[in-house]
Amino acid sequence: MTLTRSVPLPWLASLALAATCSLSVAARAETLTAEEAVRRAASQNPSLRAALLEATAARQAVAAEEGARKPTLSASVTGQYQESYGRVADANGGAPGNGAGALRRSGGTSVASNVALRYTTDVGTSLEVGASGRSPADGTPGPNYGAQAYVSARQPLLRGAGTDAVLAPYAQAQASAVAAEQERELAASQTALDVLGAYWELWYAEQAILVQEQALAAAQRLLADAKARAETLGTGTKVDVLRFSTSAASIADALSQARATRAARAIALGRALGMAPASAASLAPTGAPPSLGALPSADALVRAASERSLELAALRADLDAQRARVSAAEDADQIRLDLFATASMDGQWVRDGLPGLSLPGGRPAFGVLGGIEVELPLGGGRASADAARARTQLAAAEARYQARAEAIAADVSSLRASLEAAAEQVALATETARMAGELAEAERQRLSLGTATSADVVQAEQTRREAELRRLRAAVTELTSRLQLDHETGALLVRFASVLPRRSS
Repeated sequence: MTLTRSVPLPWLASLALAATCSLSVAARAETLTAEEAVRRAASQNPSLRAALLEATAARQAVAAEEGARKPTLSASVTGQYQESYGRVADANGGAPGNGAGALRRSGGTSVASNVALRYTTDVGTSLEVGASGRSPADGTPGPNYGAQAYVSARQPLLRGAGTDAVLAPYAQAQASAVAAEQERELAASQTALDVLGAYWELWYAEQAILVQEQALAAAQRLLADAKARAETLGTGTKVDVLRFSTSAASIADALSQARATRAARAIALGRALGMAPASAASLAPTGAPPSLGALPSADALVRAASERSLELAALRADLDAQRARVSAAEDADQIRLDLFATASMDGQWVRDGLPGLSLPGGRPAFGVLGGIEVELPLGGGRASADAARARTQLAAAEARYQARAEAIAADVSSLRASLEAAAEQVALATETARMAGELAEAERQRLSLGTATSADVVQAEQTRREAELRRLRAAVTELTSRLQLDHETGALLVRFASVLPRRSS
């Protein structure tokens, strides 16, 4: 009996190198559960962080509008020094008014102050309460000191009247804040969906590697047996050796592709987690696809999508903001018709003639000013076009909302039908994989008894490998479809509410 030493095939050397690299990655693999992946994305995903910051900015805009509604206090103090020219009497007693006397320059100082409190009510009434004081220039005749207190009011009758007009900026800011918060919730749910989709795709890629590795190990055992029968026992043929060698080479190629796919899936998951590609290569999922419970009825899912869809909630908030803009634009398209009134009390004090701070006649001077003011553009102006545009944009937004609501309802119904089919496919694929495994085992036994050919065994092994991959793919497809359905109905955010942020830090 002569023993021959076979030369290693090129694909075996490549496989050994790939296996070494795979072991190196496995040695430093960072395992994490699906919930841990979502938690990490919640703190590192840049898209989610941007949505959180935008929601914070929208709340700050509301605070700004609230601040704009508060009363304002203004105060000022001014001082002036002024020089002027005038004639004085000459030595001969000539009066300045007769053109006689020398031209002389004189100067004086004066001080004025003012304080006012202004406020606009929710119905548009502008109120102002203020006081002012003044002292004329030194050396000037007449009163030296004066003070005035006043109250003024202006009430719009058309443009700017009513809470709809006055509070329109605040209403828009509130609606925009609600929309931003809904967008934040939608971004959080979408982030969870993206992370979970990438996570379970990586899980499938790793399971595919295990399937290919097991198939390759089985093919190598069959190849070794065929070589022993052909070269040692003399009961086999070279055709069997070549057939098993070709099968092993094909599986090795599929294994190489599976490892490349696994690397790409790890990078995709790392991107969703906000990680660099080099760091993401070591990510490894753990566990098996969970059961998400019974599938609700189609009607219940459509109702849930209509009531709890985060995307529709964000669109409804946008509609509210658009309606507030229409209200403001229609108000600006009106004639300005204002009633105004001012009541004042004025007091003046002179240096001489009156003791202390007594007033002439014993009382201050009173004054009342009132009127009506009208302003209207000639030829229509810009406001009419702006109001028409705002109404058209609102109509377009309502049409988009209706279209999106119908699309989501259709998507939910379609996803449920796909889920029912996916569940059936999982059951069928599981049964097929079981039978394919039994068939492959039976063909190997028949080969050892000499009642089957190597082609039968190769075909059975390939069928088993493909059936197992289909079973895994069906399980992942069912899970990701259910996650997509939960995202559409708002249930995914509830499921991961404990790990997803609701406010920016």
